[in-house]
Amino acid sequence: MRFYVLLTAFVVSAASLITAGAAQAERRLALVVGNGAYMHSTPLANPVNDAEAMANKLEALGFETYVGFDLDKIGMERLLRDFARASRDSDVNLFFYAGHGMSVNGTNYLVPVDAVFEDETALDFEAVSVDFVTRQMSLSNAVNLVFLDACRDNPLSQTLSRSMGATRSAAVSSGLAEMSVQDSGKGMAIAFATSPGQVALDGDGMNSPFTTALLRHLDAENTDIAEVFSRVTGDVYENTGQAQRPWINVSLTGPVVLNKVNRVVPQNAPSTDQVALASPGAAQPSGGMLQEQQMLFELARETGDIEDYKAYLESFPSGLYANNARRMIRRLQGEQGSTQVASARTSLSAQAANTRSASINEVGPLQLPVTNTLRSQITNASTEAALGLDRTGKGNIQARLNATGNNVGAVDGLWGRKTRQGIASWQAINGLQSTGFLSLAHLELLVSQTEGRYAPYTAPVAKSSSGGSRQQNNNNNNNNNALGGALLGVAIGAILSR
Repeated sequence: MRFYVLLTAFVVSAASLITAGAAQAERRLALVVGNGAYMHSTPLANPVNDAEAMANKLEALGFETYVGFDLDKIGMERLLRDFARASRDSDVNLFFYAGHGMSVNGTNYLVPVDAVFEDETALDFEAVSVDFVTRQMSLSNAVNLVFLDACRDNPLSQTLSRSMGATRSAAVSSGLAEMSVQDSGKGMAIAFATSPGQVALDGDGMNSPFTTALLRHLDAENTDIAEVFSRVTGDVYENTGQAQRPWINVSLTGPVVLNKVNRVVPQNAPSTDQVALASPGAAQPSGGMLQEQQMLFELARETGDIEDYKAYLESFPSGLYANNARRMIRRLQGEQGSTQVASARTSLSAQAANTRSASINEVGPLQLPVTNTLRSQITNASTEAALGLDRTGKGNIQARLNATGNNVGAVDGLWGRKTRQGIASWQAINGLQSTGFLSLAHLELLVSQTEGRYAPYTAPVAKSSSGGSRQQNNNNNNNNNALGGALLGVAIGAILSR
């Protein structure tokens, strides 16, 4: 059956290449930036994922892309200059940014990863004005599209607010301000991840809610960008529990369609049963296309295989049954996730038991490998909170980080910016997602790399009666053993049992 899926997908893809030739004749340029590894603030998990996925989507739509990840001020300005020079003779210019942003006195700024904002002069020297970007784009006679996923909660805005003093601090906002669009050329459209002055969600998945919706709808066939924006807004509003509503300013002189597809419409029409099965709100395809869609979707329903549903979506991302396919994928992934979690815990328990019973004649401690699954894992405050670390545990992690060469300074069990930078640096060296937050799997890797190479730490005890102090010391020693035992299995077992 999988052969027919692949064959149909090939036929559809070939037809799309032939019929989309006119759309590819125009020159399309895109500047895509994702900033997440902030040096002086809490790192963000999703911006690099968002930018990478968006760059892939735009390249599939015929865009020539200028892409940058975790850029400092100099890097952002250099990439913007290259893009601005190339965009003078293009037909469509598009700018996508994911990362921290803020508004000051109604002017919006994008935040490079090296920004500090110790005083208000830093805006000119450490941030990039959105107006500056749109002004460069408007120098061409092109359609200009701007997507700003830059309203995440930004601690740096609080730093800037404090430096400006009480009388002027109200001018600083973590959210972006509404912008007037530039009317030169064929017009401009600016889409914000949320309403003016509001903070957007970074999301718990691989992408933010706003970027997820963009990726789903941006390549809708023969669909004007205004309708695309409308679908994106609906998705984000629904998927965030009505907590986030994208905001759009549009001043375009005509329709803008990023995925123009011309198809021959056969005479046969869809049956009543076929229409009833379709996703709500989906455009009705021609009869020939409907037969292809129905064959792929019915095959997926028969096999119940996630890959078959994905094959349908790859061929028909905006198809008649697309929403049904996505719902089935989410449901099947949820069922698989529950099974995998149970299996992983059983496997880890067995690994801990095997490690504890290993021969003392083994040469050196067990070191875990860095797998592709580990490299793709996203860590955040929630994964770290699940570890239940106390001050002694945090101190031992600081000691282990120092042992790896990622200096975090004093080992005191108190985590600040330097410890977060040390975690992020260690993650980057090991090819992990550099978020500055730990998970169980990351902690297991760190423990395996540092056994016997660090000095165990015990948090100081508050003075009280001698009995109370002894009890506290016992508790500290137990916590210390959990993270500093001689064998990796002891550490894993202690963490899992919290």
